[in-house]
Amino acid sequence: MTQRNCHPHAVDARAALTIIPAVLALGLTGMAGMACAGDLQPKGLLEVISDRDTAKLVGLDGVGLSAGGWATAGFTYNTDDPADHGNGPVSMNYRANEFHLHQMNLFLERAVQKGAAWDVGGRMDVMFGTDTPYTQATGHWDVGLIDKRSLRLYDLALPQAYAEVYAPWGQGLTTKIGHFYSIIGYESVPSPPNFFMSHTYSFKSSPFTTTGFLSSYALNDNLTFNAGAVTGPDNFDRHLGAWSFMGGFNWNSDDQATGFSFSILDGPTDDTASSNLSYYTALFHQDFTPKLHYVLQHDRGFQHAALGAQDAEWYSVVHYLTFDVADTWGVGLRGEWFRDDDGVRFSAGAADYFAVSGGLNWKPTTWLMLRPEVRYDWTGAQTAPFDGNHRTHQLLLGMDAVVRF
Repeated sequence: MTQRNCHPHAVDARAALTIIPAVLALGLTGMAGMACAGDLQPKGLLEVISDRDTAKLVGLDGVGLSAGGWATAGFTYNTDDPADHGNGPVSMNYRANEFHLHQMNLFLERAVQKGAAWDVGGRMDVMFGTDTPYTQATGHWDVGLIDKRSLRLYDLALPQAYAEVYAPWGQGLTTKIGHFYSIIGYESVPSPPNFFMSHTYSFKSSPFTTTGFLSSYALNDNLTFNAGAVTGPDNFDRHLGAWSFMGGFNWNSDDQATGFSFSILDGPTDDTASSNLSYYTALFHQDFTPKLHYVLQHDRGFQHAALGAQDAEWYSVVHYLTFDVADTWGVGLRGEWFRDDDGVRFSAGAADYFAVSGGLNWKPTTWLMLRPEVRYDWTGAQTAPFDGNHRTHQLLLGMDAVVRF
């Protein structure tokens, strides 16, 4: 991700961002007694064993807080057995023939209560594992929290820390203030919501986290609008004179079987030079039957002067088709075409990247999910990106397990 006039309020903005953790803490503790959000998560392992959820076990239920988390660990076998143990530009499960703890995520949350009165809540996430380098934000936030010299690929991140305010205006306006996941893209940084173990090239190229504020307003049961201002992609407090607009809308049919959404991040990434980034995601979903689901994703990114005086553009199309065989398991197929038009996303020159993935998603209990997957990648890049820059294609066999606490 890239970050790039000095703004008259830059110093004030920096000061405001430094007090976000304090505001969050005050909001969680001071307003916690007003409501409880402990029943929003499916039963985790601790609740199944003890018949008490995580918040009750640690004594947080009395102040209206929910707590929980998950652990994701897996293994990806690369048939080429690359000497550098790399899977090329594949993200998250980027290491070949090694077992890794991808994510150990813990969260503390108070969900806002939507009704006739104002309400305040918030959430904080702490993540450890090999996925954390993707979720860290540049600036004085979570880069360098721990010394990685003895941990190799593992790191610590704070991907979310925000206060949330509900205002009973019209249908109700909800605003996040702080550091939170971007609304750009389809796949999720947290493991549990994803059907597949691996991620798309589109996912790797999109912003993961943002810092600022984002408001959401449901016009009716079908249409919701989002709008806010953030300090750019994957950034905390660098170039605070360069703020971006982030927003969009989500529409769903009355029966929720058909939907369309559009989200965009647009603005400068540098307050000392011209380098505007515009990135959007358009999503269409259709449930052909109650069990057969289809999603079409289109992304496009454009950055001015991404490499010196050179502009850069990239775009993609991704298809998802999943079928719920039973309540506890399903099968899925994903196909992607990603165009790195100027060779800035994966450093292999201008190229097309293709990937086809097939997988199973099995949930034998509410707290365990297993995701075996077969994935084939190929490209016409001038510089071979796979098998230590020796091949233009690769076959990956992987599986991970997601355990909810």
